[in-house]
Amino acid sequence: MDRPTDLKRVLAEEIRAAIAETAPAPGASDAAGGATAAGRASLSRAAEVLTPSVPSGAPLEPAKRLVIRALRFLWRNQSAFNSLALEASSGLADALDRLHRAVEELSRRKGIEEARLSLLESGGRVVATPGSTTTAPSAAPSIPPGVYALFEERFRGSPAEIARGQRSYLDLLRDLPGPVLDVGCGRGEFLQMLAAEGIPASGVESNPVSVEAARSGGLAVEEADALALLGGRAAGKLGAVVAFQVVEHWPPEGIFRFLQLARRALAPGGVLVAETINVDSLSALKAFYLDPTHVRPVPPEALRFLAEVAGFTEPRIEYRSPLPAADRLAGSDDDARKLNALLFAPQDYALIARVPAAP
Repeated sequence: MDRPTDLKRVLAEEIRAAIAETAPAPGASDAAGGATAAGRASLSRAAEVLTPSVPSGAPLEPAKRLVIRALRFLWRNQSAFNSLALEASSGLADALDRLHRAVEELSRRKGIEEARLSLLESGGRVVATPGSTTTAPSAAPSIPPGVYALFEERFRGSPAEIARGQRSYLDLLRDLPGPVLDVGCGRGEFLQMLAAEGIPASGVESNPVSVEAARSGGLAVEEADALALLGGRAAGKLGAVVAFQVVEHWPPEGIFRFLQLARRALAPGGVLVAETINVDSLSALKAFYLDPTHVRPVPPEALRFLAEVAGFTEPRIEYRSPLPAADRLAGSDDDARKLNALLFAPQDYALIARVPAAP
């Protein structure tokens, strides 16, 4: 047996065993949820009988209420005890609710880790960086898909954070002459927002772990090379092509080829949105070099020039993700403004360009 392969399998089995030890037993989440619901029902009934009461409309209602008020001193201490016990029980029920949610999250993450370990064990597949020009194994080893998916999960942000940053693009993508193609769609955060707005869209992604996550949410995502897929699309049928944090993964010739293919695939009046790291801001370069699959920085003016040459009109640069004031230099004089523009400018920018409308 090949020793490196054997060691890899042993390591994967040990990791899987460790995950299994910390994961809840099958059915534990459902049992916890049922127990919590039953406890809540008991607490509700206890609250209803904490002190004697007379239902509205009961026979001799006024006389009964008078008797209860007259004899209230008999159960005053018991009532206080009951109230404190009920409050404590309610706190325990809240804790059980939190535990139930934690168990569900742990179960979800266990499934994700199992999928990633399976990909790591397979050994033969390599991850193509978003929109890469090849998905075939090469002489140089590549980062496995599961490892890169873990990297994105840790450093790119949660799905909710990514969705917040991309929501403002929705206004550019309404009333288009065709569907939207999300290039390098990842886990599908933007596709989910488009679906919620009733905007037809699909995605292409080269990482099989991300593709599985997107498809599990009911999204239309193809596992393919972005340039090959764009090249195979019929001309003039798409309403928009969007690529968030993708072009920095390509060499210059790959970026220009992407722009040419997008221009060809877009219908008249279609729009291109390409977001990437703003390398004119020195503080943003940390994020650029953090990702080991980035090829080279893409200056805003260079990307706009390539879009013009590829045939787009009205290309403009929109700066995004400004740093909070606490992270920039204080002061309003010229020196502070110049230093902020050089060191602490917005962290991202988007190229927004259009295809000329039909005459």
